[in-house]
Amino acid sequence: MTKLSEGAIEALANGVTTTDPVLQLLNIRRIEGGSGPARYRVMMSDGQNTLSSFMLSTQLNTLAEENVLVPNCVCVLKRHVTNILKDGRRVVIVVEINVVKSPEEVGGKIGDPTPYTEGQSRAPASAPAPEVRPLQPQNRNESVNRGFNRDFGKKATSAMPSTPGGGSKVVPIASLNPYQSKWTVRARVTNKSSIRTWSNSRGDGKLFSMEIVDESGEIRVTGFNQEVDKFFTLIEVGKVYYISKGSLKIANKQYTSVKNDYEMTLNGETTVIPCEDNSDVPMVQCDFVPIADLESRDKDAVIDVIGVCKSVDELTRLTTKANKEVSKRTLSLMDMSGKVVSVTLWGEEAEKFDGAGQPILAIKGAKLSDFGGRSLSASFSSTMMINPDIPEAHKLRGWYDKEGHTMEGQSLTELKGGGGGGGNTNWKSLSDVKTEHLGHGDKADYYTCIATIVYLRKENCLYQACPSQDCNKKVLDQQNGMFRCEKCDKEFPNFKYRLILSANIADHCDNQWVTCFQESAEAILGQNAAYLGQLKDSNETAFDEIFQNANFNTFVFRNRVKLETYNDESRIKATVLDVKTVDHKDYSKRLIMNIRKLAAQ
Repeated sequence: MTKLSEGAIEALANGVTTTDPVLQLLNIRRIEGGSGPARYRVMMSDGQNTLSSFMLSTQLNTLAEENVLVPNCVCVLKRHVTNILKDGRRVVIVVEINVVKSPEEVGGKIGDPTPYTEGQSRAPASAPAPEVRPLQPQNRNESVNRGFNRDFGKKATSAMPSTPGGGSKVVPIASLNPYQSKWTVRARVTNKSSIRTWSNSRGDGKLFSMEIVDESGEIRVTGFNQEVDKFFTLIEVGKVYYISKGSLKIANKQYTSVKNDYEMTLNGETTVIPCEDNSDVPMVQCDFVPIADLESRDKDAVIDVIGVCKSVDELTRLTTKANKEVSKRTLSLMDMSGKVVSVTLWGEEAEKFDGAGQPILAIKGAKLSDFGGRSLSASFSSTMMINPDIPEAHKLRGWYDKEGHTMEGQSLTELKGGGGGGGNTNWKSLSDVKTEHLGHGDKADYYTCIATIVYLRKENCLYQACPSQDCNKKVLDQQNGMFRCEKCDKEFPNFKYRLILSANIADHCDNQWVTCFQESAEAILGQNAAYLGQLKDSNETAFDEIFQNANFNTFVFRNRVKLETYNDESRIKATVLDVKTVDHKDYSKRLIMNIRKLAAQ
């Protein structure tokens, strides 16, 4: 018969240190209410007593949702923290727990336990009072380092320091609620925004926000005006602080991806004290979503993702509607599912990221978009970690170095969308396009190929378009010096030239007719449409020479193919989405990768 740790419930209820107690789970139920992650309350037994004041930390929710933790199973409580509520009751927050026997192996409830009540004791009356430790994580010597480091191999070890000042108890973030008045959390800052300002009819103001985490959970913190002046320069990302007496309110999920029902606001009574002995506090908590699962997630969902950075585009700069210039960089991320997703970085992260050595990249709080199928954007509130020191990253690194580097990957961004960045994946030869019947499905297919221009049809490649910035509609010559755009319902004294170029491209297997619009046509011809229009009207010999010089040049094409019907006749229409010059170094790497893949078969 299974032996439970008799007396462990009494010790846990009184805050006494226990080592790996063996307990039986008698009941588990979900606590309703709140818009954040689910919380589960658990009743445990040591064979003598039962206690229902156990709570699962949110990172263990999957154990309940996947029916790993079920009634009558026997568990070893590896790590926990104890919180003393305002009314004096203790709540034991389970941080790490292992199931050692299933209910079928146990065969029912063990012993005849009775509910434990405060003050109950089986010890002699002269026994000394137990030592009370409100937040002393247990079995720290057996804890797993769940922090993030930029360099692999660094482990965190240390004991929990005492509370500074002694005015309030250190409590876990998971236990915070608006009904508490005195509390202190000891947590690490994982993300901090820049100072943002506003001005409206009620006046001017400024704010900053940050995210903090401890072993039990995470929470978003915001400071306004005076608190910005007081705390912004003090607080550094990655460091641990004691934070006391902030205000708590229901979290607005529209502005945060942090998994907590509440959010904290710094106020005039708030104190923030640096904690020097901080190595046992985790850096960040992530709930990684496999890249293959992104297709089934809702648009605008905020998720955590980890993968190998396969490729990185050059840094570009955009001008926003507010006339501000912002930096942008797109990269391709692949995980062990073999799926690839395009990720866009912004601002400072985009400027300093180079992707050298194909690092492991973990992003917390990336926003999912349906632009180009499925793509991700790391916003200014996201947290990005390069080569994090966590099991998921080590496993991914080993897989990629051993076999993943031979995979081209299937891009979620290219396969289902138009202009998404996702890198050049889904490589095909032109014969593959035909033999695999790409474009014959309900949706268009997308592929990348290396091909050579063998013929360009210069007839009717230029047309006169509306000069408006956002309109490319063909205009009608009114024969009076004016040009009419039916779409804009206006007449203009001028027009602009636009290109629609038909080209025949070929590789070592086959050839295909494709349609190239403005940008891709200009890239192939090496001249802009306005100059070509002038040449066509003034120097037809020079115009023909540009087309002759463009023949037999080789490019990387990203194409869209779809079966379309005209006058009851169906045919495949191929459209060029992007044209790039061949990067022979990258092309050689891909050929070597294909050779290794074929040799391994």
